[in-house]
Amino acid sequence: MKLSYEITIDAGLDKVWAAFDNADNMGRWQQNFVSYTPVSGRPGEPGAVAELVFDEKGKKVVLRETITERRVPDFLAGSYESEHGTTIIVNHFEAIDASTTRWSAWCNLTFTGFMKFMSLFIGNVIRKRTEGDMQRFKLMVESDEANKKS
Repeated sequence: MKLSYEITIDAGLDKVWAAFDNADNMGRWQQNFVSYTPVSGRPGEPGAVAELVFDEKGKKVVLRETITERRVPDFLAGSYESEHGTTIIVNHFEAIDASTTRWSAWCNLTFTGFMKFMSLFIGNVIRKRTEGDMQRFKLMVESDEANKKS
């Protein structure tokens, strides 16, 4: 399943990248996020591996993140493996002007086992969840920007 998303954030590219690149922020915008634990390599750098844990209706879901490519401040790609399959995510950040950034994300989800069948029915759920995560990220960055200007 291939999906793409785009959102415009009212903040400069450097500030958006800094917020996105900070693992401490993950719980502020990713739904059901529990923890991020580096496993190997330098976090956020190509080849680095980390464990991400989410609580999905009381069930612990573990993703193994491997960063595949990074170009500061506009590109980060990685693969995310779980018992249900693998997802490749490519994030691109583009300065529209000095105070506006476009975030584009491309996802390629490959499911295994029963989830391969279920994927026929959950595309809209995945899309809405990702759009919600991106909206929460936008709100977090823009709110942090508003607080800094006060």
